Amino acid sequence: MSIVTIGNYYAEWTPSGRPDKPGVGKIVLRSAAHFTDLYWLTNLNAGDYRILLAMLQSEKPLYWDIRANCLRTAHPQSLDAEPVGEAGHGGQGE
Repeated sequence: MSIVTIGNYYAEWTPSGRPDKPGVGKIVLRSAAHFTDLYWLTNLNAGDYRILLAMLQSEKPLYWDIRANCLRTAHPQSLDAEPVGEAGHGGQGE
């Protein structure tokens, strides 16, 4: 299956410890159906981290597209399906 419904997430911000260097964010997405299926968004800058966190808190349902490696607000087979973000990617998956 290439589309996964997101059930919950874990978000973490790691400060750099230096005022001249920003920190980085990490978000781990968990499948709603299979709790062992995890999808990682790492090395997020402050802007992307805030946007993704706000979306995870307010948009339901959310989907992870395994083939496109992006977070989606609508199921890709629906008429209003669009990838999240200007470039069509919600972050980096590993």
